[in-house]
Amino acid sequence: MYKQFFFAASLSFILFSTFAFTQESPSLRINGGMIYPKGSSTGLSGLVQFNYPLSEKISLYIYTGSSVWDKKKSMYMKDFATNDNELILHSYSADDHSLIPVYFGSNFNMHTNNFCTAFLNVELGYSYLSFNSYDYELYKHPETGEVLGFYADQKTRKEVIKNLFGFGIGAGISHPMTDDVDLTLTFKLNNVLNANNWLFSYEGTYTMLLAGFNLKI
Repeated sequence: MYKQFFFAASLSFILFSTFAFTQESPSLRINGGMIYPKGSSTGLSGLVQFNYPLSEKISLYIYTGSSVWDKKKSMYMKDFATNDNELILHSYSADDHSLIPVYFGSNFNMHTNNFCTAFLNVELGYSYLSFNSYDYELYKHPETGEVLGFYADQKTRKEVIKNLFGFGIGAGISHPMTDDVDLTLTFKLNNVLNANNWLFSYEGTYTMLLAGFNLKI
């Protein structure tokens, strides 16, 4: 009993000391950049992140924002092709994607010198994804039956909304501009999971390249 009490008291004291006596200030990071969903067109992303330091090397954070991109690519492989016609046709099966994440994570400062600080982060959270989905339509040669066209059928458009759990890893560098402002460059690799997407699956994975400012508050 005394051992459990001593352990709980010690852990509480360590946690209290970490939060109460850290010399670092909370900060607000504003990021903007590109999002690269696998199998889709490149899009734009903007994030706002609140950082709470536990020590000089470790901090917790939460962020949200919005990412948008257009078409999800798809292809159709024909059974045969005549003359110089292509055997594989390309089109799209979805467009107008919008992703709103709410993620929690931890940031680890790995190395600091006079010019910059290199860091790693791990994160997990929730994402709200919306997009338009389409069935495809095939255009065939009336005599040979060869598929000549592969198109998204606009008449079948329907709005799809998904609530997704996800996690990610990332790395970056920060460069101090002033005592209270840092310039940051971050690369993120994220994966969203649902019934159809598994660990780093083709449709559930995206990367981001972000630049921004970290402001002490």
